[in-house]
Amino acid sequence: MTQYFGRFLTIPLVFLLLLAGGRNPAPREVSAYLAPDSSRWQKALESFQLEPGLRIELIAAEPLVVDPVALAFDENYQMYVVEDRGYPDPAEGGAPDRLGRVALLTDTDGDGKYDHRSEFVTGLTYPNGLLPWKGGVFVTCAPDIYYFKDTNGDGVADVKQVVLTGFSDSRTGQLRVSHPTLGPDGMVYVTSGLNSGEVRSPLHPSRSAVAYSPADGRFDPETFAFETTGGRSQFGLTFDAFGRRFGCSNRHPVQQIVLEPQQLRRNPNLLFTETIQDVSRAEAEATVHPISGAITSADFIPKLMGLSHTGTFTAASGVMVYNGSGLTAAHQGNAFICESAQNLVQRQVVRPAGVSFQSAPADEGREFLASTDEWFRPVFLQHGPEGALYLADMHRKVIDHPSYVPEEARPRLDFESGKTDGRIYRIVREDFIDKTLSYGQKTAFDSPVKLVQALQSPEEWERRTAHRLLLEQRNPSAISLLKKVVADAKFPESRGLALWLLWGSEDLDAATLRRALTDKETGVREQAVTLAGALAKTQPELLPLLTATAADPAMRVRFNGALALGSLAGEGVVPALAKIAAKDGGDRWARAAVLSGIGDRLPEFLQEFRRQPQPDPVAFSAVMQDLGQLFGNGAALADCRALLKEMLTAKGDYEWRIATMLGLAEGVSRRAASESASPKKLLAILGDDPAVPEKQSLSHFIAQTSRRAADPGLSARSRGTAAALLGYTDYGQSHQTLQELTDARHPPELQLAAIVALTRLGDARGATFLTQKDIWSHYTPQVKSAVVAAMVSKPAFTEVLFAAIRRGVIGAAEITSMDRQRLMKSKDPKISTSAEELFRELEGGGRMKIYQDYKTILSQTADAGAGKVVFERSCSACHTYAGKGGQVGPDLTGVRNQPADALLLHILVPNYEVLPAYQAIAVETNDGRSLSGWLLAETDNGLTLKTAFGTEEAVLRKNIKTLSNSGLSLMPEGLEQTMTRDELAELIAFLKQGSQ
Repeated sequence: MTQYFGRFLTIPLVFLLLLAGGRNPAPREVSAYLAPDSSRWQKALESFQLEPGLRIELIAAEPLVVDPVALAFDENYQMYVVEDRGYPDPAEGGAPDRLGRVALLTDTDGDGKYDHRSEFVTGLTYPNGLLPWKGGVFVTCAPDIYYFKDTNGDGVADVKQVVLTGFSDSRTGQLRVSHPTLGPDGMVYVTSGLNSGEVRSPLHPSRSAVAYSPADGRFDPETFAFETTGGRSQFGLTFDAFGRRFGCSNRHPVQQIVLEPQQLRRNPNLLFTETIQDVSRAEAEATVHPISGAITSADFIPKLMGLSHTGTFTAASGVMVYNGSGLTAAHQGNAFICESAQNLVQRQVVRPAGVSFQSAPADEGREFLASTDEWFRPVFLQHGPEGALYLADMHRKVIDHPSYVPEEARPRLDFESGKTDGRIYRIVREDFIDKTLSYGQKTAFDSPVKLVQALQSPEEWERRTAHRLLLEQRNPSAISLLKKVVADAKFPESRGLALWLLWGSEDLDAATLRRALTDKETGVREQAVTLAGALAKTQPELLPLLTATAADPAMRVRFNGALALGSLAGEGVVPALAKIAAKDGGDRWARAAVLSGIGDRLPEFLQEFRRQPQPDPVAFSAVMQDLGQLFGNGAALADCRALLKEMLTAKGDYEWRIATMLGLAEGVSRRAASESASPKKLLAILGDDPAVPEKQSLSHFIAQTSRRAADPGLSARSRGTAAALLGYTDYGQSHQTLQELTDARHPPELQLAAIVALTRLGDARGATFLTQKDIWSHYTPQVKSAVVAAMVSKPAFTEVLFAAIRRGVIGAAEITSMDRQRLMKSKDPKISTSAEELFRELEGGGRMKIYQDYKTILSQTADAGAGKVVFERSCSACHTYAGKGGQVGPDLTGVRNQPADALLLHILVPNYEVLPAYQAIAVETNDGRSLSGWLLAETDNGLTLKTAFGTEEAVLRKNIKTLSNSGLSLMPEGLEQTMTRDELAELIAFLKQGSQ
């Protein structure tokens, strides 16, 4: 089918009326080639509000393109477009539609206008991404990644291969592998789509499948070997100019993948489980400013109650770091994010922040691009050959998937309208003049010399295309040219790509790396350090260059140096790691990078670290605490004892000595109860011999620690560390100080530290104190939640808890359903009998009857102001509203659009529908603790839970006795027992009034 659409429908955008609240002025006459539907497209263009100084142009529209979700240009300037025409896939499952396609748009007469469409591929299910490679394209379409190629020039793929398969397609079309993106290392990176898989290549049947839970991945485009990487991106993946990788998910617009799992895996005793850093503000803080008046359907879905959507990112996708020339210099290096649910694209300025970055909207209060048209659904962004920013508009009336809409509400939403529509736009600055491109010819890329010249182009698309073609061809004649690029190229982006190309060709020598390691651009040095680390085992002359990076002025270069050195051995390695730790150890990512590489050389590193002159005080304390944990988690008990003795006799500030002893005690106490020596107290680490001279020193040290915990002149952080250490002493030594710290006159973080410490002491007298009626009545909601969590975490506290419930101090409804059920199923008949007596009514399955009974309160007039007081008393420990409250459960700021009966339902029946992210996990550890919370992060080494009172609990996998996911919420049932009917009505009125 041939359609004659002009390549550009140019609409100049002058914003003289913006201050008066105006929109785009009337566009110029629309070219006749768009007739007879040009008025519709012109109306769409008039709906846009674009950043001043730029213009937006229509490149293609239906029927030339339909439902575009990804696009890419090959070296011939042809545009491949993925069309997900079948979306949304059926909510109830069943056979998938096969309407998905890949279209090929070409310019048949060389006039610079795309005028022809070829049905390159048809019959796909739900394709969502593509990448040009060797004259064809990789296409993601779970469960498969395909390779398609046209070998006879008819515009239709005749090569159709499944190169990888096994990506999960059991969840909706929103949650699947996507965004194949070529990395500087020559690997193709893909997002997980928040999904899992068991991936194998049909072309290599002898290989074992790679099984993984949600994690991004990458594959070699030549061998199709697949491996998982850091990151859990949904629909968006991008590299910046220097190879740093970023992703996004619905409510997290910009995330950097800072570490890789294999880097953390080097040290099995390192209890650090994160690989991702939120660069942008996230969730309720990730604000957007739509002009369409769109209300996201999620705001009306009881299942999503508590997720503040309207006015915040709810469908962040297609994140891209832009480095083209078609906008302005101020736009280069910025992150652009699509928000399809609210009809806009946001621009965020990215700035360095320690090892990682921070980003913020370029213009608070308005967006880079927004539309009054609720059918405008931007989902994907791409660099164009001329430097423009290209945008794919799926163009649907409803973009949400029906699976996330209650079944009874689905008939009221139109999921079909727009399935024949689609738009592709480009955005450039107003004074942009189109370049002359030779369409259909490889004139810019038809020899190694021209490819290396293109690699040095000021244009990002040309650099990246040249990089890809050089990877594909691997022509030996390019090697000397690439070395010259590393030495002399004007643009640092070119120098970095040349390094990777030389590495991939196995022609990266020490002399070239030495030059790159002194490059004036930080980003080039970062990449050079990574590559030097990869080669140092076979080129030992590189080791001195790597150890020298410990003195580099840039923190991210030192960070990459730590990651590289952690896999190496040799003279100077450990001193260099110690030097980096002493300077940068206050940054958690830098600290993890160093400590991941010292697993089998702890004593040597400790000695070198202690020698560092004038270390940063915060860094020194933080590293020493983590070192203590590493010793406690995995070192021989004799080494742990030696470290403890050293801390008792060391000449130095109590701050870092206490931190080190805390880490040591934490680590040792986690050891399996079956170990021959698993001391839970500091004193026990010293051994059983009463004549050990350090025991007297320990008593003195504990006394000093108590004084520091009680000293109001110290920071809350320092006092909290001291209080935490008291949890590993004896009850008689420390209970008085800890009990005093629970007083409401102390900062909340100090109160929480004291409660945790009293819990760790494991003495029932501490639990009795915490549940005294006069003490209990003075707790804030957050502290009260912490005490409840403490009561259910220790077997020794169970009877104290039951007694407090019987006395009416603690309400049975304040215990989560998961913990109630666990106690009712206890193997101890005394515990199970008491739990059955106390919790029978709450766990009797009559919650829906209570909900029906309470629905009468919805018809009464209620005071929202009084409801605020109820919220602060009963909900704020876990939930945030308008920026205030706890961060355990969902933010409730945006629930005002929920029907009142839905709010009531989820207050009274919190387990009616629980989002997977908020389903509670119960963990029993080998040291006798019972923890519950939702999964915050996990690696091969361990996992981190967010507990009911807002703390984070990390657990090594080897210390997990049992783990279960009940599917229940952390929110307790029976909250109606903690308030009157009038108060419940007032609470709902408060939530319904909104945050304004």
